[in-house]
Amino acid sequence: MFANPAQARKVALIIGNSVYEHTGQLPNAANDATLIADAARTAGFQDVIVGNNLGIDGFRAALREFRSKADGADVAMVYFAGHGIEGSGKNWLIPTDAKLDSARDLPYESIDLDLVMQSLSGAQVRIAVQDACRNNPFGRTWRSGTRAVTRGLIGVEADDVLVIYAAAPGQTASDGDGQNSPFARALAQRLPEPDVPVQLLGGLVRDDVLSITDGEQRPFISASITGTPIYLVRENTGVLVAGSSTAQLTLSGKPVRLTDVKIETVRLTGFFGRPDNLFIEFSDGSRFPEDNGASFRVKTGDVWQPQGDFVFESDASFRVMEFDDVGGHDLIGSVQLAQTAGVHTVTLNGDRSEYKVTYRLAAAFE
Repeated sequence: MFANPAQARKVALIIGNSVYEHTGQLPNAANDATLIADAARTAGFQDVIVGNNLGIDGFRAALREFRSKADGADVAMVYFAGHGIEGSGKNWLIPTDAKLDSARDLPYESIDLDLVMQSLSGAQVRIAVQDACRNNPFGRTWRSGTRAVTRGLIGVEADDVLVIYAAAPGQTASDGDGQNSPFARALAQRLPEPDVPVQLLGGLVRDDVLSITDGEQRPFISASITGTPIYLVRENTGVLVAGSSTAQLTLSGKPVRLTDVKIETVRLTGFFGRPDNLFIEFSDGSRFPEDNGASFRVKTGDVWQPQGDFVFESDASFRVMEFDDVGGHDLIGSVQLAQTAGVHTVTLNGDRSEYKVTYRLAAAFE
């Protein structure tokens, strides 16, 4: 619970192991670490520790240092890019100097994922991201450019923990053909995205990776997070928040102020590229533009931003309308105002049109 969400403290440890001494190289792992570190900073993580090409001693030292930073933090995240394996019923992250000549070497030369979870344990919300997957650790058949795994995924027993794996059991996680892996690109895009609950972060990344890889790589999410939305970034405040319902102003039953309405034209009603003529009808009977018969003319790609503030009851709605070519008007779609403060986005599909509508809500009298 955060009395002042703007002061929430967020810390991250980012590790990218590319240069392995005794197994296949992963050229993009260090690049991925840089990409994710930049995304974390953009998302407002105040303390971001980056470690590349860590051997066993450096890996353990980084986790030990991070544990002290994570203690008492509101959000703590560990991201690892590199080789990972499953062995003895556990998940192991592989330092760059590991040899792994036998199964008995695992506890001495590798990092048990449980140790990573322990480094996060002092934070209220914990995120562990494993951009690595497990294969037989004792063969010498690891292929350069593949973060491979065949089986084994840990469960999550504690509340407020999110674990994201780059690929599901039986799949491989690609190192990528460009500068970054598909998984890292997807995570870097989603991490700083405003108004995305942590509960949905893994699913959005999974869908993105499936799309990027044409379904060949499916990330796996293991989560035990309470149902109350937890946000890393809120667009309405421009600061990071995390925590409970106190972090989100509920507007139900209160007068609200509607501002910053933006209507983006995705697809038009008219044939042959003819523009649409839009106006807005509010549930209290008013309209914008205010003059009867007035409208705003838009083409595909145009954005209409009605100027002004509008005050309504919180259960109000508005309709986006379009004058048709033969008189009268057609309904593009209806927007029921949200019950919480902030920036909201909906997509309207009506009369063969598609529009993206964004608006901001706040308490009318603060």
